[in-house]
Amino acid sequence: MLTQLRALGLDDNTIVLFTSDHGDLLGDRGLLLKGGLHYRALTRVPFVWRDTAGQRSALRSADLAQTTDIGVTVLERAGLAPANGAHGQSLLPSIRNTPAPARRTHLVIEEEGQRRDFGLARRVRMRTLLTAQHRLTLYDGETWGECYELAEDPDELRNLWHLPQARGLRAELGLQLARAMLEQADTSPYPEASA
Repeated sequence: MLTQLRALGLDDNTIVLFTSDHGDLLGDRGLLLKGGLHYRALTRVPFVWRDTAGQRSALRSADLAQTTDIGVTVLERAGLAPANGAHGQSLLPSIRNTPAPARRTHLVIEEEGQRRDFGLARRVRMRTLLTAQHRLTLYDGETWGECYELAEDPDELRNLWHLPQARGLRAELGLQLARAMLEQADTSPYPEASA
């Protein structure tokens, strides 16, 4: 693609993005493909932003970002405001390594599956809060979940969910997840009429 852009003389003024909608297990934990688990192999997706000639820089960022940020970022780079109700945050401060009013402290990952996997009582419906330090995952209809301290357990091998000493952490992360889901709820204007 880049070769063709150069051949057409469009290389210097074209922004190119590369990303994916999910990662792949590729044999991690003896599993293949995707679905039903929010391990890092699935939730860490590639995102490459190649800006126009005058704006290019070779940076890597460890900032948290999610798919909803891409559209907002493209619009801001084009000088346009995001649509009313857009949930993303511009990634331009991370891309350019410039100060930002606020960078993400957490991500919400949602999954709505069509089948029952891994012995779940219902089809896969799960919500995950991911921070730089923790991951909390709740499964619809299940009394158990997942809770990991990523600094001490980056490979997510020790689920703290049932440990009594993790109750406070689970409660705090659950509250953060609830607040984050409210933040992402639709904020479009409602009709003026009331029932």
